[in-house]
Formats: sequence, structure tokens, C-alpha cells
Amino acid sequence: MTEVFVNPECPFSLKSFDLLAQLKKHSSQNFYSKHEEDFKTCLELPIKQLLHYLTAQLSGEIIRKLNMEFNLFNLEVDFSQPCFEYNFFPKEMKSKIKSNNANFFIQVIQNGFWFGLYVSERSADRQTFIKNVQTNTTLKEILIQNTVVSEKCDLFSKSSQEISPINRLGDWLKIVARQKSATKCIQVTRYFTYYQILTFDYQQLTNEIKQLFEGIFPVFLAATCDEPIAAIEEYLHQINIKNGKYYCWQGVNKYQEGNYQDAIKQFDIALEKAPNIADAYRYRGKVKAESGYTDDAIYDYNYLLLIQPKNYEIYDERGNIYYNLENYEKALDDYNQSLHINPNFSLAYYHRGLTYLKLKNQQKAFEDLCRATELFDKEKDVDNYEEAQCILKTIYPDYSEPLFTEINQNIRSKGLRISESILRRYHLALKTRKFVILSGTSGTGKTWLTKAYAEVVAAEYLLVPVAPNWTTNEDLLGYFNPMDKEYHYTAFSHFLEKAAQEYEQAQTEKRTPRPYHLILDEMNLARVEYYFAKFLSVMEVRMREGLAQIELASEKQVLLPPNLYFIGTVNVDETTHNFADKVYDRAQMIEIEVCRNDLFEHLGEVEYREILMEVWDNLHLVTPFAFRVLDEINNYVNEAKLLDISWEEALDEQLLQKILPKLKGADDRVGEALKAFVDIAENKFNLSHAKASKMLKTFEQHGFTSYF
Repeated sequence: MTEVFVNPECPFSLKSFDLLAQLKKHSSQNFYSKHEEDFKTCLELPIKQLLHYLTAQLSGEIIRKLNMEFNLFNLEVDFSQPCFEYNFFPKEMKSKIKSNNANFFIQVIQNGFWFGLYVSERSADRQTFIKNVQTNTTLKEILIQNTVVSEKCDLFSKSSQEISPINRLGDWLKIVARQKSATKCIQVTRYFTYYQILTFDYQQLTNEIKQLFEGIFPVFLAATCDEPIAAIEEYLHQINIKNGKYYCWQGVNKYQEGNYQDAIKQFDIALEKAPNIADAYRYRGKVKAESGYTDDAIYDYNYLLLIQPKNYEIYDERGNIYYNLENYEKALDDYNQSLHINPNFSLAYYHRGLTYLKLKNQQKAFEDLCRATELFDKEKDVDNYEEAQCILKTIYPDYSEPLFTEINQNIRSKGLRISESILRRYHLALKTRKFVILSGTSGTGKTWLTKAYAEVVAAEYLLVPVAPNWTTNEDLLGYFNPMDKEYHYTAFSHFLEKAAQEYEQAQTEKRTPRPYHLILDEMNLARVEYYFAKFLSVMEVRMREGLAQIELASEKQVLLPPNLYFIGTVNVDETTHNFADKVYDRAQMIEIEVCRNDLFEHLGEVEYREILMEVWDNLHLVTPFAFRVLDEINNYVNEAKLLDISWEEALDEQLLQKILPKLKGADDRVGEALKAFVDIAENKFNLSHAKASKMLKTFEQHGFTSYF
């Protein structure tokens, strides 16, 4: 053995480790029997004494949960790796096989001393741990905040996923809480070499073991309890004074008293004892921010967000620090993240609105502060409501339309597959006529285009689905009821009035009004010249004079302002109506055709891309389909895979359910398409092949076919 310093109060000696080295060398029961007294003196008795110290000092809650009797102490039977080990098993074990239960252990081996928590792969406790952590996000947060592991502790992992040194506990929990993790056991340990151990006395060694056992006991409870949160809370209550929460509480009191210096000291102590206490980082960050130590405050908030990545209030508070530092871009990033997590967080809207004011973006500031006042009103937050209202009175938002290059770029970033030419034509048509009709195969993205364009140009947007039974203007606009003497609005007529009010207010304030886009979805399901008759006439007046009035009812008119745009989407099939010439005269008509390359790219790298495109090549002239059908097929196949259904079987079902029902009619091309489909599906897709063959036979016999 290497010559080392030996503490006279150390429970072990050089001989303790030398005996284990000799036992490994001889690898036999005979050697142990021959030196049994030496083993008892140098190993068994010191460990038993150490266990007595440990039992006397461990938390009472741990003592109540674990079996602390010492008769389980034994020598490992594997003499090739001899060790002395003691296991602390739960008092209520799930398995009769002790090794299949979660346990704390202490182990003396040839080269050192090892202790920690171990939950084996075969243990029911491991399954309990995975179930508890996966089904309860609150439990995971509690574990991160209340499990204490030093940097010197080993969090066992065989996963290829990297464990961050900053958030190592959170990353490790993600790994071990997965059912199919490469890390099959749950193991948290601390190891000392024999020459380190020989420098310790009984108390120092007891403290090391106690610190680890108490620090990771919440993990043990998560593995052994069906109600882990209640068990952990009970445990933490018992040791509250010993952990950092006590000092955190003291720090909060000092902070509320205005004693910032002492508050920081208490928070520092709290975080020394328990490095993952969220409130300690939060309040210490508050104190430092209010004391002018902004870099330190940002550090605390950064670390807190590693512990609580969904804490929208902290993003808002960190944003306020950046705002005060006049770093408005970073402030916006934090407010945006806060609202991404909680879209109804009033303070983030308020603070983001103030930031937009600093950036001279009055339109966005106005929108955010309006939203903030709505939320403050709901929350009965009178002070903030009144303050936001005062600021709003000073803002006069002016509308400014983005350049076409910006519109094109932003729409493409949304994933809309549409040519720049079509987008440019739509853009110019709106400017030219303010009434545009988009036609094309169902699922090509007509409605999506109207929504995406409106969002990019910051237009107010309303989608009105047209019903086949609309025959009069009242179906669209509403009506005046002579019985109750009131006008009964529709969403359409309300939108008209809002557009007119915006225009009139903008004229008063001498600013550009915000555009309003009104979408008539599938507008030719009913006869346009019936339900839209008033508008077809008034639109001509607006084109000549810039403004026009439309009559909603007797003595009730509404302005048709220049900031109001009408867009219709149409499909052409046997369920729709053709347009009269007067509709074509007053509208710009744009047909959106689907491009094969766009469909091919939209499918992505899926196994069935070539087959599905072959189906499209042979069928699209008689039964066109586009992005919506592809997306639905893709979603169906992905969901089927979760049920262990092959993509071939799932695609067969989708060809049967989504493609073949569209094949119908007496056109010779229908027969040709069915023949091509039968050839494609043969020996690959049994369900759709059988159905298509039946439809083809009907076509050959009667000259007509349909799905039913």
C-alpha cells in the first residue's frame, strides 16, 4: 500500500484495505476464514460503529422510512471483487428479493469507500419512479429544487445525452425517468479513495454520508411512494431548519424589512445549503436589482430559469432589468418569452408596450397597452389599469404597410408554399380593386394565404363561412326587427362598422387607418349575386369616389371605407355556383394552382413519398388533391405508427378513405385513372386495390362509377 497519513480517529486503517486487496488476490473463502478475526476488527466493527453514528444523526423521517437493523450486514460472495457492504432497505419492501428494492448503501472496497442510493433495473421502485416523474411535472420541479447533490457526487448515466454542469440534476432526471433510457438503473453515489478515507475521523465520514443521504432522499421517496409529493413535503418539513429554506425565509423577511445587506447574506447561506432553491435566487435577484447590482441580478435570474424554465414572471422581471439598462432588444426577447409561456400575463404586455414606445413603434405599443388594460380590468388591478390608460391617451398609432419584399419573406417563413408570382398578384389585386377572389383545388392554401397575408400587414381579419342556403342580403348583414326595434347584427356587419370607425378615427387623428380584411370562405356555395348584391353595386361607387354608404336597414347605413378589403375563396365542383359577369367585372380573379414540386417537397423525407406522388400524377386531372390531404395522410400514418401499424397498412387505409371517394363520374379519364390506381395498388395496398377494382368494374359495365 502507498504510504499515507492516517488520522488516529479514523475508523479504518491501512490494514483494512490491505485485507481486501489480499482477499482479492487469493479469491477464496479459506483466506477469509483464516483471517476472520482481522476482518472483524479492521472492517466489520468499524463499519458497525460508523452505522451507529450515522443512525444517531440522520433525520428522523429517514429513520422512520428505512430498516436500520444491522443484522443485514454481510460479506460479498464474489471474491473476485470482495467488499463489505451494508444496505438500508425500505421498511415496506415491494419485492421479497432484497436486491430488487431501492436502497441506500455503504461499501468498503479494496481501493476506497463508496456510498449512495441504488435502484436496480429489475426493481418495481424504478417503474414507480418513472411513472411518478413522467406523470407529474410538479414532482420533477420539487425534485430539482429540493434534491441536493454536490459537484463531487456521481449521477450515473449511460445515455449519449450530455448532462450540463449548470443544470446537471435536471438533465439527469430527464435521462433516468425515461422507460427506454440507456441508463437502466438509478444511482447517485460518492466515492473516496482509501488514502482520502484514512484522513477522516468518525464524525467527518458520518457527515459526508449523512449529507448525501439527506440530500438525495427526495429521489428515494419518488421511487418508493405512490404519493411522492406528500411524502417529500413531510420529509422537508422535518428537516426545514437544516436545509436552505429556513435561511431563504429569513432572507425574505429581511428583504421586506428593507434590510438588503442582511437579506443577501441569508440568501447566500440558503444557496450554500441547497443550491436549487428557486425563491432564494428570485429574491436575491430582486434585492440585487433594486440595489443596482444588475449583472449579479441577471446571473440569479439566469440560473433560476434553468431550474424553472417555464417561469414567465422571471422572464418579465429580467426584461425589466434590460429595460432599465436601455437594452430594449433583450427586454423584448424576455417579454416575448414570458407571453409565449403565458399569453394572458398582463404585466408582460404592459412592459412590452412601454418598450415599444422607447423604440418609437407606437402601433405595437398601442396594441400591447390595450391588451394590458383589458387584462388589468379582468384582474381588478385598478392601479395598473389607470396607469396604462393614461399612457394610452398619449399614443396615436399610425399604420405603415410593410414593403412587398418583407411581406413575401414573412409569409414564406410561415411555411406557406406559394409562388412569389401568385403572392405579388394577390398583393397588387388588393391595392387595385379591394375585392379579390381566390380559386383553386381544395387544400391548396387559399384561406391560409388570406390569414398569413393579413397577419403580416397587421390587418384586422374576419373569416365568414358562406352557407349554401344564403339567398338575401340579410343572411350576410343581419336585419332590423320591427318587434323589438333593434338591428340584429352578424359578425360581418359588426366588422363593417369596426372598419368604418377605424377609418373615421384615423381621419380625425390625421393618421393612416389600419386595414380590415373580410374573408368570404367558399363564397360560391350560395349565389353571390343574391346575398352580396348590395355590395356589388356599392363597390362601384367606392371605386369612383373613394367612399360609399351601404344600407343595412331603413335609416341605418354604414360607411364602406377604403381600408376595407373583401376576399373570397372558391372551389369549383358540382356543389358550387358559377359567377355572373357582374361579379367578374368587380373582382380580381386569381387561380392558385398546385405545383408538383411543391407537393413533393411538402411531403418531406417520408417512406411513401414516391408512391403517393405516383398516385397524384395519375389522378390529379380528375380528382385533384393538395396540401391539406397530404398533411392529413401524414398525420394518420404517424398516429398509426404509435399503434405499431406499418406505414404501408396506414397508407392503404388513407388511399381508401381520402383519395378513392373523390373518383367519380362518366368521363373516360375516370376509367383511365382507376386503371392506373389499380396497377399502383396491386400487391401493395389490399383494401384500396379491392375498392378501386370494384369501382373500375362498375365503370366498364355502366360507363359511370362512384365510391358508393
